[in-house]
Amino acid sequence: MLVSLIALGETAEKIKESIRQAGDLVFEHIGKLDGEKIKDVFYSAARVPSDVLIVDLKVLDNEKEAVPSLQSFRIARPNTRVAVIVHDRKPGDVLVSSIVSLGIYDIIAGGKDTEWGEAVKKVLLSPPAAYTQAARWHTGVLDISLQAEEKRREPSKEVEKAKKQIEGIAKFLGENYRCTDLNEGLLEIEKLLVKEVLYEQDY
Repeated sequence: MLVSLIALGETAEKIKESIRQAGDLVFEHIGKLDGEKIKDVFYSAARVPSDVLIVDLKVLDNEKEAVPSLQSFRIARPNTRVAVIVHDRKPGDVLVSSIVSLGIYDIIAGGKDTEWGEAVKKVLLSPPAAYTQAARWHTGVLDISLQAEEKRREPSKEVEKAKKQIEGIAKFLGENYRCTDLNEGLLEIEKLLVKEVLYEQDY
């Protein structure tokens, strides 16, 4: 078994020992990644034929880079099994859910007391995980989407407040006006003010 590893120094040595027991380490990057370095390392990993890529999410200085980086690797190496190490995360976590959406089902989860070497060894000696094993990490995605949709549909309180203020100004200027759009409301106020100024000039 040929294994590639992207991890932090604090867990990397124990993981490397487990890899040696299960196969051969053919690529490794130890240490934090940020900016263009993230793309460079994943690109380098994709150039090396391997059966498994193990990625510790803690190496990424910016977690937002995790999904596009893993996606690029998956496109370049669709037959390589990818296992992701996640620290102190709970099922439904947005980042892990997104990773599962890429078809990455080997999620190695744990906390500060986890023996990462043993956890990785267990995964390497087991068949690739199926979606059923990763589904618990994916449960939050639908809820998050629904919440976002509800938030999008629910009018902003600030916008509603501004509309009420426009209606109040219009009423003060002698016009009963129902504001449904802020831009239109502001134009209406402008017209009423011009009308008021012209009226005062006539008198």
